[in-house]
Amino acid sequence: MWEIVKNLRANLDSYRHARKVGRALALHLRREVRRDGLELTSICNSLEIEWRARDVHPWDRDCRPEERRAALVEQTLFDTEAAISRLFEALPFVHVLRVRVLDVGSNAPILGGTVHRSSLAEVRSGLSIGMKLRELGITYHSEGLQFEPLGHEGEVYGRPWASHVPELAVFCRKPKT
Repeated sequence: MWEIVKNLRANLDSYRHARKVGRALALHLRREVRRDGLELTSICNSLEIEWRARDVHPWDRDCRPEERRAALVEQTLFDTEAAISRLFEALPFVHVLRVRVLDVGSNAPILGGTVHRSSLAEVRSGLSIGMKLRELGITYHSEGLQFEPLGHEGEVYGRPWASHVPELAVFCRKPKT
């Protein structure tokens, strides 16, 4: 029962969002004489999000270093998968997520990539968490015991528009405390 209500609400939110975009393209609402307006042919909303991985639970901090690093890798993979699923569930109008996960003790990106909403349904069941994330579009380098930093200067997804239109390259960051 609650699943039906949740799906109806998501569909309604998505419809409202598309309607708002359509109204923004309607020229007659801006004192134009013509009533035809601009025709919306497609829409794709994306969200760029970055977070820092959690450290291992305090109970596990007394473990051997290799066990602790392995627990951190597993925990980060599960956290990333859960966050992606919850973000798509909470934001039904978002079609694409650009994700970057930073290391616990540094600003080095350890996971990242672009996930399309449609890829959630295409992921095969029975896969390990690591393979599931790779099929979703998340990149990471790990041999199970620890993460290796990603790419040159930590770029896990390109920003081709940043060099052409610098005013669009504004990012909201949480102030450091």
